[in-house]
Amino acid sequence: MNPRIITGEENPDYERCVRISTKASLREMFAPGALVIVTPLALGAVFGPKIIAGLLPGALVSGV
Repeated sequence: MNPRIITGEENPDYERCVRISTKASLREMFAPGALVIVTPLALGAVFGPKIIAGLLPGALVSGV
């Protein structure tokens, strides 16, 4: 903690806070994003297009 920020002599570094937060968010969202893209592709390749016709509407309805 910088005591000069508390006394008002220096402004906080807001850019650094946003940069740290953005970097952490992008790192955390990689696995869910990959899951969303890979699941339909993998299931379609293994079971065929009919499973995709059930998977996608089912995912949309469960999201609602």
